[in-house]
Order: sequence, then C-alpha cells, then structure tokens
Amino acid sequence: MRGIMLFAWGLLALATAAFVFALYTRQAATKEPPLPVMGTVDMPFQFTNQWGETVNRDTFRGKVWVAYFFFTTCPSVCPTMNRNAIDVQREFANNPEVLMAGFTVDPENDTVAQLKKWADKHGAQRGKWHFLTGDRETLYKLSREVFKLGVQPGDETHAIVHSDRLVLIDRQGRIRGYYSGMDKNAVQQLLQDIYRVLEE
Repeated sequence: MRGIMLFAWGLLALATAAFVFALYTRQAATKEPPLPVMGTVDMPFQFTNQWGETVNRDTFRGKVWVAYFFFTTCPSVCPTMNRNAIDVQREFANNPEVLMAGFTVDPENDTVAQLKKWADKHGAQRGKWHFLTGDRETLYKLSREVFKLGVQPGDETHAIVHSDRLVLIDRQGRIRGYYSGMDKNAVQQLLQDIYRVLEE
C-alpha cells in the first residue's frame, strides 16, 4: 500500500512539473518581442520650459519620455495633438519615470510666458510635461536630424509645416516608436508601449 501511495505522489509531482513547464513555455512563446530601436537622441540640447527652467538632455537621462513638435498658434494639428498628449500625462501622472516634452517650432512667438499659458490650458504637471523654447536652428536640427521629423518654416500666408508624431524614447535615449498624435488609437498604443519599455 505504501508503495502505491509513493507511486501516486510521484505521478502527481510529475504531472505538476509538466503543467508548470507547459505554462512557462506558452508564456515565453506569446511574449511580445521588444520594440525596435529606430534611432538615438544623441545631440546635446538646452532649452527653457514654461516655468523659466533650463531643460537639457540630462533632464531626460534614465527616464522614459515622449517628445513631439508643435506651436501654440497652430490652427490645425497642434490642438488635437496636445489634447491627446493629456492622456499620457493622466496615465503616468504618479510615475516619475515618465516625462513629456513638447518642442516649439515657432520660438520667436512661443516665449516662456506664451508657453506658460499653453501649459496651464492643458493642465501640464510641473516636472512632468515640459513645453520648450529656445534657438530656432537647434530646435529644427533636433526635429530633422535626431527625431527624423520634417519641419518647414512658414511665411506670412502659411503656417509652419511640421510632423504630428509623438515619439517614444527609452531610458537609454533610444527612439522606440512613432505614433500619430491625431489618432486616439495610436495614442492608446503609445501608452501600452510605454509600459513595455518601462519593464525592460
């Protein structure tokens, strides 16, 4: 009788081990691959945010952050982009590991005071969501050469042409994704991908 009991317990142990192994294998097989690396934010920069504080590349070092380009008098894509960006702040409001940066493409008009009004309008959380202004040449170089986003200066009759993309950057300063700031579904995908990058 004792031998039968030991045999039964042995079978149970083997069955349990087989189940755990199968579960682990299934999870490993269904785990999503890491997001691709699409570039690196390797250009030094220094700008001023809506609170008159100096913000540079080191501000974002070791953080996961979302960047995009806009201007406050934009009549088309910028209002929608910024409204959708609020979803990012709302989702990660209590997580100091996630930051946001909106770089103006119209620094002559987007002064610190103007950006402060814009930030207040969108409920920007201090230390979380930076609206940045500074040297036009540096801003445009950052957009074109680092983030690979087109930008074209405007004239008296045309608004500045710029990208509607929100860009996800990881803790190592690597670009991990581009998302349409005009599309709520794309922004929801961005939120999911931020969680993925945070877990890396």
